[in-house]
Amino acid sequence: MKFLANPGPYIRGKKSTGQIMFELLIALVVVWIAAIVYNFVAIGSVYGVKAILMVVVSLGVTVLADVLVAAIRYKESKGPIVQYIRGEMAHNYSAITAIIFALTLPIGTPYYVIIVGALFATLIVKYAFGGFGSNIFNPAVMGRIFVAIAFSGSMLNYIGSPAGVPTLISGVTIMTSFAGNGAKWLTDTLPLINGTPLSMLTLYLGTYTAALGEAFTLLILALGVFLAVRRVINWRTPVFYLGTVVLTSIVVALITGLNPLDYSLIAVGMGGLAFGAVFMLTDPVTSPTSPFGKALIGVIAGFITVLIRLQGNLPEGVMYSIAIVNMICPVIDKLAYGYTNAGTLKKWGVVAAVAVCSLGINGGLSAVNAANYNNSSSSSSESSSSSSSSSEPAATVFKTLTGSATSSPDPEVGNMTMTVSVDLDKYYNIIDITFPQAATSGGGFASNWNSHYAAIIQYYKTIGLKGIINAVATPLDATVAGVTVSSDRLFDALKNATSGVSVYTGSATSQADPEVSAQTLNVDVYVENATISTINVYGGITTGGGFATNWNGHYDAVLAYYQGLPVADFLALSATPIDATVAGVTVTSDRLFAAMQNALATYGG
Repeated sequence: MKFLANPGPYIRGKKSTGQIMFELLIALVVVWIAAIVYNFVAIGSVYGVKAILMVVVSLGVTVLADVLVAAIRYKESKGPIVQYIRGEMAHNYSAITAIIFALTLPIGTPYYVIIVGALFATLIVKYAFGGFGSNIFNPAVMGRIFVAIAFSGSMLNYIGSPAGVPTLISGVTIMTSFAGNGAKWLTDTLPLINGTPLSMLTLYLGTYTAALGEAFTLLILALGVFLAVRRVINWRTPVFYLGTVVLTSIVVALITGLNPLDYSLIAVGMGGLAFGAVFMLTDPVTSPTSPFGKALIGVIAGFITVLIRLQGNLPEGVMYSIAIVNMICPVIDKLAYGYTNAGTLKKWGVVAAVAVCSLGINGGLSAVNAANYNNSSSSSSESSSSSSSSSEPAATVFKTLTGSATSSPDPEVGNMTMTVSVDLDKYYNIIDITFPQAATSGGGFASNWNSHYAAIIQYYKTIGLKGIINAVATPLDATVAGVTVSSDRLFDALKNATSGVSVYTGSATSQADPEVSAQTLNVDVYVENATISTINVYGGITTGGGFATNWNGHYDAVLAYYQGLPVADFLALSATPIDATVAGVTVTSDRLFAAMQNALATYGG
């Protein structure tokens, strides 16, 4: 029997792999430049230089990894070694992986984390499976997941102290703040960052602190359109991915009573969704080959992303959803085996079924989450308003600050005096702000004030006592129209109430063991009448596990020691006195002591 083999009637594309990767590289460099410009202009030169070096270090490590692997694989039969290594590096396109990986990291990521992550992505995820074209997982995605698991405590969103970053609250990013605002991922209100309301325009332009290259949603989407038109990426994957997230978000919003437009815009603009859709999910090596498969992974990834956002412990689910669809790509290719136009109805029926699952499952879970949150909030409100319902209130008032301010909106209207009380817990977090409801001269002024005062009080709770103390003027007039005089009066009353309190912020970095990553602890020290009233600790407190349990069990004793201590007595200390009284928290208490010294270095200056 004689078999005849003829070449198939394939239409060869006009672009080579090298040309495709070059255009993709240019798009990534554009995002990198945007990150450099933002960090230089909005924050400072230290951040701008770090934005440059993060990518440079990642690129350098991947190049060295390419050289190392090529040298190990080299055989004399393959020609001159230099020529062979150059050819291997040229056809592995590690620069793409290096830049994508670096752009997914926060600005405060230590260089050693970048080095380890880049080596893991290149040597383990890519070369362990044979190199470019043979890897099962997207190397940049797995590198990012690896460092997130191994070095989560070191991957900070700031360099040194969060005080210098205008879009952080005590080191908390916009994503974290949004995801933790009430029921997880069930709000259509953008967070307030240090007194500045975040707008949709800011969200999409990316002028806030996030992962190095993920915040520039408008730019990334525009680059995605360009790359799709140029046939560098297949349009089906990002369109079906973003489309699934948008449709699911609309259903979630309708079920939970949110604004569908605002909520869907937030779902797309927040986090790394756009970056993942354009630069990571479209990776040709780890995605299906058929048009049907490329659409299906978009729908599955969208489903999983929203599911993780609503139900997972992490604020974002993009990386994990991409890793999951990477695993099932061989199954999808098997499902799409054969002619492209064969079984069309069955294939797109599968896509529709997954989309319906996303709408139904995520919509149902959001309804349950919203109901549980509302019930919890209602129960908490009832228990706090009735002293007989519980022997211990939900939040114990440690101190109450009072102040007042008098002003008049018009010469023909008498002066109005507003008295305000600020209830604080033992860390000086604001529990509540109360004042007489007759805060205006009545009539339309009262009606307008009453409809806005809850939002105004929530604003001040969000920026906290530290934000009130540091504020120089009320920023509310621009966001809450029609209550100018009353909001000014409230601001003056709050400033009067906090006039006797000063806050000093400091930080210290140390590590418990050479094998444990360094931790940066931040502290706000509140001082009244030359005495430390309290401290508020945040940032890298411990490395977790038993250390965290031990610290949490002893923190009240540490706090009690510093509360009421005269500042002069503290400054006279040469070392922390806590170790002798609270065993087992040596490193963290030393770090706290050093951070307080750093904070009070300017006291009396």
